Amino acid sequence: MFFKLDKKLQNQIDGFSHLGETLRFDGEIDCKGEIEIAGKVKGNIKAKILRILETGSVKGQVQAEKIEILGHMVGNIESENIHVGENGVVRGDIHFFNNLSVVNGADIFGHIQKIKKDKVKRSDTDKVKYLEHDKKAS
Repeated sequence: MFFKLDKKLQNQIDGFSHLGETLRFDGEIDCKGEIEIAGKVKGNIKAKILRILETGSVKGQVQAEKIEILGHMVGNIESENIHVGENGVVRGDIHFFNNLSVVNGADIFGHIQKIKKDKVKRSDTDKVKYLEHDKKAS
């Protein structure tokens, strides 16, 4: 091996990505760490932590454990925790599991729904029970 990073330094490199203001990206992003967007992204994003900065713009579906929107977001959002800043703009549905915070001045147009993790599982099992019962009845 020519080059070996120590584990601590390797985690820092793999753990954070920044897309600058002059960047325009078209496609899907799958990031295991934290991603910060200051430019324009058109496509779906999956990340552990997503931050859309004031100059940032995202058009697509977004999934992350934590999302902070200080810029523009067009598309549906699913996250554990979501924060929409004072200049944040969201055009799409917001689905969150734990916390949603919205600062005065934020602009949101879409449906907002808090989802309980076990609720999703229960509804799926209820559908299965209903289908099983329906088959027995016919």
